[in-house]
Amino acid sequence: MFNNVMETCALQQHINFTNALQIAGVKGFSDEKTQTQYVERGPVTYVARTNSIAHFHAIRQINPRTICVMNPDTSAPNALRKAGFRQIMTPASVAEIDLTHSFHPLQKWRNAQRKAEKSPITTTHRLFDPLKDDWLFKADLAQQRTKKFRATPHAIALFWPAHDTLLSIAYLRKIPVAAMLFLTHGATATYQIGWTTDEGRTHAAHNLLLAQAFENLSKRRLKRLDLGTVDTINAPALARFKIGAGATIRPLGGTWAALPLWRS
Repeated sequence: MFNNVMETCALQQHINFTNALQIAGVKGFSDEKTQTQYVERGPVTYVARTNSIAHFHAIRQINPRTICVMNPDTSAPNALRKAGFRQIMTPASVAEIDLTHSFHPLQKWRNAQRKAEKSPITTTHRLFDPLKDDWLFKADLAQQRTKKFRATPHAIALFWPAHDTLLSIAYLRKIPVAAMLFLTHGATATYQIGWTTDEGRTHAAHNLLLAQAFENLSKRRLKRLDLGTVDTINAPALARFKIGAGATIRPLGGTWAALPLWRS
């Protein structure tokens, strides 16, 4: 029933996302009527990156006794207001790369890629193995503590179908110095975890990994690579990396909420 919607949906709106949450013990659900994935956290029903614009009224009725918080994938203010929602946060933006065309980063970014190609770094690209690759989770948690940010729970990657993953690793003297994990869903791939060391940064390992991952994902006949949100204030270096890779920056629909007592 969900196949057509899931061809181009965001990671949070794919059935695999809900399945992973359920395995991890989180209250994630699929609503067949609206073809929507949602999460319940106490008194809040949360719907992230939905593209079911025509179903806002129905989504709000999934659990009418809870606060419904909506983060649409595209802008639809009139439809949301008619459904009883009010905006509580301005839109974030995501960086997306078209996998159906050639890879065209900006010149400075390309120069860094060429630097990495001439470096002693070696790379490998394969399916993610939760048992063999748990070191990546530990490394990512360490960088989250150091850089003081929070990312999507590792349970999503841990319980994602292995055949729908791509792990790209850069090595220096046979030791990992950078890695990028991608999860695929329908015709889309999402950049899930990125990690690097000082040596990895020195050799521009992420530039090389992303360029090579682009080729690997394209060969799978995927259409879009979602690099995640762009934050030029709190993560300017990462924002420059995504923009430099030639990504299109697209605004989402903002964050909206509807209380049980609100009326359309």
